[in-house]
Amino acid sequence: MNHGLDGWWPWMAEPVREGVEDGIQWQIMANDVLFSWQGYAHIPDGHVRRHLNADDIEPLVDVYGGVTYGPDRQGRIGFDTLQGNSSVIGLDGENLDALRRQLCERIGWPWVESHKWTCDEVEEEMKRMAACIAANDTKP
Repeated sequence: MNHGLDGWWPWMAEPVREGVEDGIQWQIMANDVLFSWQGYAHIPDGHVRRHLNADDIEPLVDVYGGVTYGPDRQGRIGFDTLQGNSSVIGLDGENLDALRRQLCERIGWPWVESHKWTCDEVEEEMKRMAACIAANDTKP
């Protein structure tokens, strides 16, 4: 079991990648239900924006799909690649894009070709996210 930035990630295995960008710790996890990437960054104690809720922090952090997790009590925020135009593959290897295409047809939504994220692309998003957090550590 992974013990993450502060000691507990019960729903996922060990991080795929982790690092520090502009003094902000980040980690990339592989979702253990659907093959999608999730990225988490830690807003450290003492950061002037640490107290903000999800709605208030969202405009300060430019990341794909917006902030989809947190901030939690430890100051983690995160994003995922489970947005409407992201390719999704089950852990059994089944490509779920065809099912998504059928769903779009049934409900009348336009089909948008899905993007197959790489870990390198997610790492670039994590570095951008961390840089946003670091840049916003100033008085409002």
